[in-house]
Amino acid sequence: MRILLLCHGLPPDSVGGVEQHVAGLAGALVAAGHAVHLYARAPLPGRAQGTLVATPAAPFPTTRVAYRWEGLDSLAGIYSCRPLAEALRGFLAAAAARGEGFDVAHVHHLTGMSTDSLRVLAEAGLPTVMTLHDYWLFCPRGQMFHHREEVCAAAEPARCGECLQATFPWWLTAQNREAEVAALLRRARDDLALPARLVVPSARAIEPFVQLGVARERFLVVENGVDVRALASLPGPAAGPGPLRLGYFGTLLPSKGLHVLLDALLALPPGTASLDVHGNAAAYHGDPSYLTRCFQRLPPGARVTYHGPYSLSDLARLYASIDVLAAPALWHEAYGLTVREALAAGRPVLVSRAGGLQDAVADGEQGFVLPPGDVGAWTAAIARLAGDRGLVARLSRTARGRARGFAEMAADLLRVYAQVAGVVPAA
Repeated sequence: MRILLLCHGLPPDSVGGVEQHVAGLAGALVAAGHAVHLYARAPLPGRAQGTLVATPAAPFPTTRVAYRWEGLDSLAGIYSCRPLAEALRGFLAAAAARGEGFDVAHVHHLTGMSTDSLRVLAEAGLPTVMTLHDYWLFCPRGQMFHHREEVCAAAEPARCGECLQATFPWWLTAQNREAEVAALLRRARDDLALPARLVVPSARAIEPFVQLGVARERFLVVENGVDVRALASLPGPAAGPGPLRLGYFGTLLPSKGLHVLLDALLALPPGTASLDVHGNAAAYHGDPSYLTRCFQRLPPGARVTYHGPYSLSDLARLYASIDVLAAPALWHEAYGLTVREALAAGRPVLVSRAGGLQDAVADGEQGFVLPPGDVGAWTAAIARLAGDRGLVARLSRTARGRARGFAEMAADLLRVYAQVAGVVPAA
């Protein structure tokens, strides 16, 4: 099959979980004998927004479209951008003219790429699958995590309006905010009606979309994969002595709960555990203070080290340097890629009982599932593992069986592609 993958970024320009997922999927599809083209947003300084830059490099060609959030003047402008929609229309027309059209498009995220892209794909007659990695289509903050740092259960115009006015005060007022949110939710429903199939990595991500008005039967669960081959050969965690080596991987955002983990660590006797933090320190909707808020709570001598961003090529080395991964998320994360990577690396995990994270672990068998935000519970779990390295080793031995690779994920998605494109898969 000829498959077009669309994403809001790709490594090395952007190294978030979705971007890494798409890169891994592309490699697995090519390895299975299919032709893949990646189409992604990139900053591309000095080029007009909507400019396309092609890279025909093996193992798959890539086209990057320039976009830098310039000229935004409304909440609707976050979602609808004519230059980006026209860029995709031109790209598809040029591919068709060369006789290089596609059997199916798989959309992964459209931040900075215009949700009008879904309509462009439909107008081109290209069967489309869309994976919903988060809630951005109807929540501009992406995570259904209120500006007061509270988890949201559903999109409600009054509550969303108050939150989004605080987030975007230059666009929203007390007078227009509910109408703007109502328009946003209508647009999301219209956009979600366009793909032939909606995919989620966890069934727990479906309910907010059902509350929005999308029929439950339109969703299909396809669990994400990770690079199990790169991680399977790592030796198990250190047997001791010394502090338990905790790791936190991922973007540093309030919704990810790093502050909960720090508070739990500080409640333990000195020398019980250390923490290595790996990930981007991004401004959270214009607020760059979270990293400072986290590290201001640390006393002198605290065994916490922030290492900054990392790339896919770093994963094996970084997971080898920790004993246990902690994912203390507060929002209903749709999947939790780093948790599955840790399991593939034979690392026990501590995860919040929130969203798809809790599906990664049989509580007490590969790690522990803990109440989100409960510092006492997280403190007790860390202390238990630090005091019983035999338990850490036992959890490690069952961890690897909980993660699956890119090849298995790609096989599931190929069946979906064949279904929506009307292609009979090879025997």
